[in-house]
Amino acid sequence: MFNKNLQVQIILLISLIFVSCDPVPKVGSVCDLPQEEINQNNSDIEPSRECSIPEREPSANLEMNISLKDFNPDQEAKMRKAVERLLIVINSKEFKTRVLNHQYNNEFAFANNNGQTNEEIYNTIMEGAESLNSEVDQEIDIDVTLYYKNNSTVGYTYPNTPNIWVNNKFFSTFSLGKVAANLTHEWTHKLGYEHDFNSTTKRSFSVSYGVGKIMQELVDSM
Repeated sequence: MFNKNLQVQIILLISLIFVSCDPVPKVGSVCDLPQEEINQNNSDIEPSRECSIPEREPSANLEMNISLKDFNPDQEAKMRKAVERLLIVINSKEFKTRVLNHQYNNEFAFANNNGQTNEEIYNTIMEGAESLNSEVDQEIDIDVTLYYKNNSTVGYTYPNTPNIWVNNKFFSTFSLGKVAANLTHEWTHKLGYEHDFNSTTKRSFSVSYGVGKIMQELVDSM
């Protein structure tokens, strides 16, 4: 009679052989902006493609003043790619349309909107006047520190500082759209917008989460 232990070992060995023969999945492609260098040398990366640039909103001219801390060269390059796409999206007609048309409770509104209409929220974003510096300078002013902690926090900030902390546990695997969304989310806190601490039904409709979601979808669809 066939030894049962030997039979189990053979089955496990066959399973390991099939697993080891599975092809390694390729890394998802990231679109290239016209001025970016296209790297086709890594066979694990799918061929590059040109980004689909959204049409610019004529009245939009938001810029970025960003300082990065504790990023290595590759991490900094990824962040700057995300920032470049963030600026393209936030100055686009599509971003404006999506913000103006955002709905909460079957109304054109955001939750936790500080009593503002969607148009007023859009204007606040485009003015770039953070709570710590009320100057209307049409500029996103943030300092970003990269750290690592094995918890569920993607990023955080405090009201009394321009600094934003980004958790490399998530940053390292995030798409550029998710990176841009996290930056946008945290920066809207600098504009005075808050949301429920706990995961309530309305939290995802707040300005921080709602605008962040718009940013992610538009960047990742470029």
